[in-house]
Amino acid sequence: AQKADAKESQRPVFPFAAIVGQDEMKLCLLLNVIDPKIGGVMIMGDRGTGKSTTVRSLVDLLPEIRVVFGDPYNSDPEDPELMGIEVREKVTKGDELTVVMTKINMVDLPLGATEDRVCGTIDIEKALTEGVKAFEPGLLAKANRGILYVDEVNLLDDHLVDVLLDSAASALASGDVK
Repeated sequence: AQKADAKESQRPVFPFAAIVGQDEMKLCLLLNVIDPKIGGVMIMGDRGTGKSTTVRSLVDLLPEIRVVFGDPYNSDPEDPELMGIEVREKVTKGDELTVVMTKINMVDLPLGATEDRVCGTIDIEKALTEGVKAFEPGLLAKANRGILYVDEVNLLDDHLVDVLLDSAASALASGDVK
């Protein structure tokens, strides 16, 4: 019943192979999927050229990945390079990890996004109700091991573009391509 409900709420799928006239863009996206160390793809084009449709259709082709259940960073249960700090600490302690299969995330960065929405911020609710310091991860955490889609990058604030570029550069430098 849950699968039937999920299928009804899914957006319509436009097949990747049905996109015509965008061979270079499709090749770049496929190469980035094959080797994420490429570090991303910047697609430029006029309105209506199928940029977002192509990326969304590519996501539908990608296989499910193994992640640690409940981890906001989509940590890989076997690769320490792709684990969040909390998951790495659990593995070090020898704790059992619950692993689930999930579709690769595609996160759209909204135009009005703020730095704390992208990077994360202090969880005020937890601080007030439980009296503990807690971090609430942002969109970069949600997009980890997936795709962060930024449309109209020219309309973003300069400091937010810097944050995105710094994040990509630090991931490449550490070998942890997100």
